[in-house]
Amino acid sequence: MNSGLKTRPGLAIQAGTVPLAVRTAVEAERRGLPSFHTSEFYDRSAVVTLAAVAGATSRIRIGSAVAWALARTPVTLATEFRSLAELAPGRVQLGLGTGNPQVIADWHGLDEPRPAARLRELVPLVRRIWEVGTTAVDHDGAFYRCRIPVDPLLQPWPEPADPAAGDSRPRILVAGGRLPMIRTAGTVGDGLLGQPIFSPAFVEEVVRPALADAADRAGREAPVPITGMITCAVSENAERARTLAAVQIGVFAILPSAAPLISFHGFGSELAAIREAFARRDIPGVAAAVSDRMLDTLTVHGTPAEARERFAAVFDGVYDEALMFTAGKGMPEGGFEESLLGVCEAFGD
Repeated sequence: MNSGLKTRPGLAIQAGTVPLAVRTAVEAERRGLPSFHTSEFYDRSAVVTLAAVAGATSRIRIGSAVAWALARTPVTLATEFRSLAELAPGRVQLGLGTGNPQVIADWHGLDEPRPAARLRELVPLVRRIWEVGTTAVDHDGAFYRCRIPVDPLLQPWPEPADPAAGDSRPRILVAGGRLPMIRTAGTVGDGLLGQPIFSPAFVEEVVRPALADAADRAGREAPVPITGMITCAVSENAERARTLAAVQIGVFAILPSAAPLISFHGFGSELAAIREAFARRDIPGVAAAVSDRMLDTLTVHGTPAEARERFAAVFDGVYDEALMFTAGKGMPEGGFEESLLGVCEAFGD
């Protein structure tokens, strides 16, 4: 079914219940998708969801896309994802994001004017805490203080049974859409987790050069990979899929982090119409405000066959790892699960 594709995409979901996430991950694994990722919001924990997914699957790679970075201490992050790695050895990936300034201030109650700088300190500290079984942590930085002595009773991170399998510690990806976070990923991340509103042209002309420049300044030799989320909606009804994809694009287009992409492609008139519709709480109006050019530039949508064709024509090979991103915001009843299963059908065996 997927012959001819350079890369088979994984799946990233936002919203829905924990049981729905588990059912979707099981189906994705059955269909042969390489990875399943879930995010968190004010009503959902990525860590709890991934723990449930880990227990129901055995092969598929799992990860957060994304987990709140600033709402947790470095120790909390390190212990949560070490525990997940014990549930799913060699299968866990940690995607960290800060959220926009409103989320940082209003949801998490933090006054943090420099989230990118804080993340640059956080990521290496989490890695050091994972080594505390053999190396003490004595950190006194601009944002964090952490002191943990070596404890002979604490087991170090186990070496893989098969050395060829590589390190089982989770890779840490930094999520970002604006240059400060992209540069943070290039400086300290094992990769960048790109926004679900990137286009191939924006990735090649803006994102990769900024990522490479930051990596070069940090003295890193190997290119920093990009895991890219691609807004996706799949339905046997092509027009329904178009509407589902347009609503998702509308939700992300109004975020401050989307501003560079909107400017890059000249989507200013669409953004104005989207904002007007949101002000009226007019979800059909949001979908109608997303132009065909905007939709075709930024999304994969349609029937399973059409979705495969759009991915192959527009996004295949753009990212080191591609994730079909499906969110439940604004979707009609049943539309979210329908789209998730449609993605599994479109890109699975």
